[in-house]
Amino acid sequence: MVKMIEEKKRGFWLTAFLVFMMVINLLSVFVYFLNPDMIITAFPKTPFGVVYLLGGVSLFNVFLAISIWMWKKIAIYGFYVVVIFGFLMNLYIGVGLIGSLSGLIGGIILFLVTKNKMQYFV
Repeated sequence: MVKMIEEKKRGFWLTAFLVFMMVINLLSVFVYFLNPDMIITAFPKTPFGVVYLLGGVSLFNVFLAISIWMWKKIAIYGFYVVVIFGFLMNLYIGVGLIGSLSGLIGGIILFLVTKNKMQYFV
């Protein structure tokens, strides 16, 4: 029996989402590390350490997006963990419940753009 090898096709929406993740998170890294005062001004109760932690998480998100691009299933689950962590951090720094819930949209989008492609991820 000959088994056909199916070509992995990322598709427009997964590609667009991953590129968006990489660009936005790289911009976030620069804001968190080069202009932490902007975050402190917007959320005065936020300690500098938390700002730098969020910068590190944004950098980690870039690596997760690259790993998802390379069809690594663990990166999808890592992104879900980061989304939950982001939700909790948003509550901690005072974004509020509605604003914090809006941060879950990325996880929902990732689920939607990968659910029919999970067989490609290893």
